[in-house]
Amino acid sequence: ILNGQYQVIYIAPERLLNRDFLYISSKLNIKLVVVDEAHCVSQWGNDFRKSYLNIKDFVGNIKPRPVLAAFTATATEDVKDDVICTLGLDNPNIVTTGFDRENLYYVVEHTTKKDEFIMDYVVKHSLESGIIYCATRKNVDTLYELLSANGISVGRYHAGLSNEERKRSQDDFIYDNTSIIIATNAFGMGIDKSNVRYVIHYNMPQSMENYYQ
Repeated sequence: ILNGQYQVIYIAPERLLNRDFLYISSKLNIKLVVVDEAHCVSQWGNDFRKSYLNIKDFVGNIKPRPVLAAFTATATEDVKDDVICTLGLDNPNIVTTGFDRENLYYVVEHTTKKDEFIMDYVVKHSLESGIIYCATRKNVDTLYELLSANGISVGRYHAGLSNEERKRSQDDFIYDNTSIIIATNAFGMGIDKSNVRYVIHYNMPQSMENYYQ
């Protein structure tokens, strides 16, 4: 990096707390800083990736100040305003496209028997890969036990599991050793899995943005 061999450096926001990286970056003539998943500096950053909140100070310490760009596929008007404020964007040029994805279908099921609905759904879609989100660890564990007891190939992911357990569950899901994963919303950021065919929310998300994210 110091020898100028790289035109683009892609880092996780946690790297902004690393002294070696901060020293290296102070020696560079940085022209542009791009924030991907920029909604994380708003509500999602406070809940999940607190390191996103260090970006503003990092950019502010670069002299002269570089151009700052922020990108996200999901942001309500409130989140957009929060991103602009939190990152300290100065009179930004805002480009907004649509949120609609023609290949996605959304539906709300009214049922008082959620466990039976999910069991029936995953059996009917046994050849497909899916994610089931729950609001609490307890719900994740309860639903995981139910599906496992019925011979369903399933994993689970939440903050109450050890790092090894979470990594094993995530890897098993990514590499198709299990077809379904039940998780809290801590799961999913950065997951690149092309054959996911359904996402079920066992509990109602707190907002439309949470649902869409």
